[in-house]
Amino acid sequence: MRNLLLLFFGLLSLAVSAQNNEGTVLYKQTVYMRREFQANAPANADPNMARNIPESMTNEFNLNFTATTSLYKEIASATDEAAGGEGGGMRFMMRRFNPPIYKDLANNRQVEEVDLFGKQFLIDDAIQTRAWKVTGQQKKILDYPCISATFTDSLMGRARVVTAWFAPTIPVALGPQGYGGLPGMILEVDFDGGRSVITAAEVKLQKPAEGSIKVPEKGKKVTRAEYNKIREEKMKEMRESGMMQGRPGGPGTQIIIRN
Repeated sequence: MRNLLLLFFGLLSLAVSAQNNEGTVLYKQTVYMRREFQANAPANADPNMARNIPESMTNEFNLNFTATTSLYKEIASATDEAAGGEGGGMRFMMRRFNPPIYKDLANNRQVEEVDLFGKQFLIDDAIQTRAWKVTGQQKKILDYPCISATFTDSLMGRARVVTAWFAPTIPVALGPQGYGGLPGMILEVDFDGGRSVITAAEVKLQKPAEGSIKVPEKGKKVTRAEYNKIREEKMKEMRESGMMQGRPGGPGTQIIIRN
């Protein structure tokens, strides 16, 4: 009888895991633009300029996934505007470009459509690996018990701490914005203690709609190393010409000033 019970609970556990390995996660990403500007602005930047920048902007994304494939894609292009200075009538309009990211875990393949200063590239390469350190800290996100893991990388020449919260009860090594490689779905990613946060707003554990996971196809196909070289050369060119001064957010952000 005891063996039968163990077999029953074992099969039940497998059934639950199978039910949890496909679905759709709705994420909301909030970028605190003023904090980003203050952290990245050059020493000679006008200190009053930060007051004209929106406090934050939020975009929504869907991650459609199966046990081995996923597509992370923005739901709608977001544009945030904020009134500027106390009498100048200046307005900042910000658009953040978020490329669709496809993953194929079975074949260790990641494909991204990227817009780099008006040129389309298709980064087709192996899935990026990261040296995650599981901290053991726990919290619940949408009633899913989650565990935190961290790593440090660099963004535009400065160190950046990335903290992810993953849910072992959703047993797929996936997450938002290309993050993954942990024993469970990543439901939240925090950059540098809250300068930018991606959080799951809804989880639907059911088969994604037919055709919702497609490999991106637009742009010149390059490896990640080739793309990084092209990006660094372009950014160096723009820095030397003075076009990057005081620009928060990096090449993924467009800022338009209106008077």
